[in-house]
Amino acid sequence: MTRPMGRIVAFAPERNGWQGPVGKLAREMADLGNDVWWIQRDGTDCNLTEFQQEKNLEIQRGIFDWRELLNGARWLITAGPTLVSNDDEIASWSAALTFAELEGTLNAFVLSSSEQSFVEIWSKIVPRIRQFHIIGITSSEIEWISKYEEWKIPENKDDLTNTLDRIQSKTLIPHLIARERNNGGWGINSHTYGISRIEQTPNCEMGEWIGKFLNGLIQFGHGKEATQKALEDSNQ
Repeated sequence: MTRPMGRIVAFAPERNGWQGPVGKLAREMADLGNDVWWIQRDGTDCNLTEFQQEKNLEIQRGIFDWRELLNGARWLITAGPTLVSNDDEIASWSAALTFAELEGTLNAFVLSSSEQSFVEIWSKIVPRIRQFHIIGITSSEIEWISKYEEWKIPENKDDLTNTLDRIQSKTLIPHLIARERNNGGWGINSHTYGISRIEQTPNCEMGEWIGKFLNGLIQFGHGKEATQKALEDSNQ
């Protein structure tokens, strides 16, 4: 199968992953005109426009030809729920990240944790943190990271912003984006060039919001003004 260069590849190997943050992000990006491909549990892939709900087959880590699946891909999209699933699903995710790095594919990750699952997910992310170009988190997850790192728990928006910047400085994630949905919401991107902010965010799912942001980055680039524009576009 001929796969186009520069495409976006979405991988959510956990059961019902299509309904999770990766599926929502993938659909949002496809709706915005991007070439998005979905990797299925049986090791095959297809353009999102051709995707039909896959069967909940048992996943096997050895069936994925990652060099072929990621050849020429620009972005790989994954999310936290994979990391609280079974061993084969987690191993498949780990292999995908390794081959993405070898193939020059950038990694975007939606943390998408609950208070109960956060430590299990974050503890698996930390050893591989330098492999990610974008990580999207919520204001609650900023607080949970503070608790995990034994930092002072942020009490207001300024504290959350400063803590987000502290996480970015420690991890060197090029784009660490965070969102609050309540009371009109806000969005912050702590990035290589500083901090970008918006004072309102749409009441959509996190995957959809990050999809809009990533679409903006693809359009405008990664400089300081470009990343502010991408963040503003996520508010549309």
